[in-house]
Amino acid sequence: MYEILTRVRQSDAPHFRAGWSAVLEAEWGSDEFARRHAEVAALLSESIAQICALPEPQRVRYSRYFPQWWASLVQPELSWSDTGRPASLLISQETLDHLASAADVLGSALQGTSAAPSGTHLENLAESCRSWLEILAETSEAELPATLRTAITAQINHLLWLIEHAELFGTASVSRETNRVIGSLTQATTILTGTDVQTGGRWKRAFLGIVGASIVFSAGATQLQSALEAGSGMVKEIVQVVDDVATSAE
Repeated sequence: MYEILTRVRQSDAPHFRAGWSAVLEAEWGSDEFARRHAEVAALLSESIAQICALPEPQRVRYSRYFPQWWASLVQPELSWSDTGRPASLLISQETLDHLASAADVLGSALQGTSAAPSGTHLENLAESCRSWLEILAETSEAELPATLRTAITAQINHLLWLIEHAELFGTASVSRETNRVIGSLTQATTILTGTDVQTGGRWKRAFLGIVGASIVFSAGATQLQSALEAGSGMVKEIVQVVDDVATSAE
């Protein structure tokens, strides 16, 4: 979020609206602009939640700037098309400095977690998402309710969109949505009915695939390889969970 607001502030656009359009690379008033700006708002929401989980001194220090960060995002009391108020005047450097400081603290505290992933293997995750879209398209309503299948498909498409725009929205957004997708797939697997052995096996392999891709992305390939070589309990537990879920769904 710091990088995005910095780009908006440093843009040469004549007003706030044009600055955001340039940075988000989307036309003002379009559905794509709304989608991208909403994703930035989600970054702010996630940052606030993470700051609220910090030790009290840090939490108190940074929570003072929540209103400023939010105002930098939406400017609720001003016209976005006012040429007398470009983004360089509406977003202060002090506000950005405090946001950068908070980001440094969070990055250090959450390094290697899904909130601050250290991996860069996005293509593996994208490929897993594409595989799941194929599986869901071939899953009948008798096996999985259409409403749930449609909802998961929309989630996965959004995850792919975030992967494609990771340079703009950051890898934490990708990680956040990946966790949601895995949660939804877990729920779907527990209620999957009427599947044969082949279909059940495909779901199991695909589920392990996206969990594995998520671990590589979050922790990095080196850490995952070390965990596998050491017989990490976490990896074994993932396999056991998938086995248990598959058994209960039969």
